[in-house]
Amino acid sequence: MEQISAHEIETNLTGVFNRVNQNHEVISVVRNESQSVVLLDANDYNGLMETLYLLQNPANAERLRKGIEQHRQGQYKEIDVTAYLD
Repeated sequence: MEQISAHEIETNLTGVFNRVNQNHEVISVVRNESQSVVLLDANDYNGLMETLYLLQNPANAERLRKGIEQHRQGQYKEIDVTAYLD
C-alpha cells in the first residue's frame, strides 16, 4: 500500500481519488507519525465488508472455501443466466 502525505493529498486530491476509484489502489494518507487514514474505493470496501460478513459463519466459510477450490480445479459448469432474466 502506497503512503502519501496529507500535504500531497491537499495538492492533488482529484488525482489521488481517480487512482483509488479507477485503478482500485489503496492509499494510506499519513497525517503525522502516529496518525493515518486509508483511502479505498467504496465498491471495494463494500465487497470487503460483505466477504468478512460471509466468513463469520464457519459453515458458510467452508462452503466458500470448497467452491473456490472446485473452481481452481476446473470443477464448475458455466450457465447462461440471461435466460432467467425478465
